[in-house]
Amino acid sequence: MNVSRTYSLGEYIRPLWKGNVVAHESVLFREDEREAKLAFPMDEILGVFSADLTTEFEEGRDWLLRNGALVRPEGSRMPFIPLDRFYPAEHRDGADFGCREEGHPFLGFGEGDTMIRYMVDVTYRHAAPWDGPIPPPQTDKCARFLSKLGRGEEATILFYGDSITTGANSSGVVGVPPHAEPFPVMTARALAEKYGYALSIDVVPYGPLDEVTMTGGRVLHYVNTAVGGMESKWGLENVGARAVRYQPDLMILAFGMNDGWRTREEFMALTKEIVGTAEKDSPGTDILLLSSILPHWRAAGFWAHQIEYEDGLWAFAAGEEHVGVAPMTSMHRHLLQRKEYYHATGNNINHPSDFMARVYAMTLCAALGIE
Repeated sequence: MNVSRTYSLGEYIRPLWKGNVVAHESVLFREDEREAKLAFPMDEILGVFSADLTTEFEEGRDWLLRNGALVRPEGSRMPFIPLDRFYPAEHRDGADFGCREEGHPFLGFGEGDTMIRYMVDVTYRHAAPWDGPIPPPQTDKCARFLSKLGRGEEATILFYGDSITTGANSSGVVGVPPHAEPFPVMTARALAEKYGYALSIDVVPYGPLDEVTMTGGRVLHYVNTAVGGMESKWGLENVGARAVRYQPDLMILAFGMNDGWRTREEFMALTKEIVGTAEKDSPGTDILLLSSILPHWRAAGFWAHQIEYEDGLWAFAAGEEHVGVAPMTSMHRHLLQRKEYYHATGNNINHPSDFMARVYAMTLCAALGIE
């Protein structure tokens, strides 16, 4: 089997719970580690590459397969993150977080491709069944939006959230190979391809709030008004200007990571207000509540109540006709039973790597009936 060395939407959104090949899974070795577990115990490794897919590493010389895990032998050319970079001895403003792990005062942090450059990319076969959650379809909750696509009518999908929703640390956003699109674009593009639509990217993260120009054609307008560092109180204060004004047919609401200090009850109260405002002022909008990945448990100041929010989202959506849930927290929790957090984070604190961004897209696609 030839392993692709470019970004491919179909390959990147293929569900982990289907088939026996996992493509382009990320791994980050620490200097003191020789072995890494992946999402499944591996039976055959088809290729190990640098994160940018430009360098292929050799079996025997650079890597070994042992008991289903990837091994970095002595003398391997595979990159690793130095321990003094992972656990800095001194704090550097804007570069490190306090560390909750005993014996380590600070935890390394880095935006852009700071962490990505230490990663390797693995494609492999496995025989193990997926024993994690499978995101349930929310097609009944999004029926108005999906029916509109089925009829070939022009439609708008809007993403509203925090830095994760902007696509932070995706290689395509950072500007490094393989230039994978952020998960919101992957999701919108998958919808456009399924329904035979042209995709119009009208608003980009951090871009100006331009109006969507409706043409009457078979066009899916992708709008992303997420802003890094924001949380649900900001989301409520700005829902009119950054969401309702577009009268979207589907809104993906994705806060939570930066709300961690709030209790589940406080977070849900704000979420319900955001949804209530959207339902009142944009009554034709279907809404998907996208739960967040978890922060790095070692990161002081981030790890808190995020793990509790998804249950609240489900309980709320159960009583709402046009509100569904895409359970990314559950997906991440399952993968963390196998993979160390830093194997799939773009900044070592709270952003996904390309691999985890793909799981976001897989989760949303499953919720929207695309598999």
